[in-house]
Amino acid sequence: MRRGILLISLWLGLSAMGYANSEQACGKEALPCVKYGAVVFQERCSLCHGSDGLGEGILSLSIQGYPNTNLAEVKHAKGLDGIREITAQGVSKQDGGRDMPPFADELTLTQIDSVALFVDLLRRDLDAAIKVARVSAANTQPTLRIGRAVYLGRCKLCHGTEGLGDGKLARVIKTPPPYNLTLSRLKDSALRNII
Repeated sequence: MRRGILLISLWLGLSAMGYANSEQACGKEALPCVKYGAVVFQERCSLCHGSDGLGEGILSLSIQGYPNTNLAEVKHAKGLDGIREITAQGVSKQDGGRDMPPFADELTLTQIDSVALFVDLLRRDLDAAIKVARVSAANTQPTLRIGRAVYLGRCKLCHGTEGLGDGKLARVIKTPPPYNLTLSRLKDSALRNII
């Protein structure tokens, strides 16, 4: 329950972040473009779909039974119009719940169209889309909250909830055992290289 509340508060925190300026990303005409779509995608979609759209988002890795969120695998929307419609209207589960929330009331038409262009590129030219996504992700400011959520989704299994080296796999992984991260005195640059 506590983890669910943490993930929901993370999502709400990310939702409250300011959006990139479409004129800055697309030019003075502020028409939809892939670059702006990647920026909006990082801010609004990466929590579930991952920063590159391949389904390795914080939520999809943290919640057991979470649906596959890899956008390169076409499941619902086919073509640009379908992607635009699903981004705006969301995806409903057959049991009445939601697999994906609608964004029509939260994003502008330029943002929805730009995200659709980015997802369409992801499906047509994965390498090009990943390059655009990585530039956008690199410009996204890291936060302690996001880092904690990524840690819980990716590192906790071995290192444990508090980094003590006592995760579920610590009993299995013996050589070398998961490190007690609370003992680390490495500089940030060394940690970046290890990660």
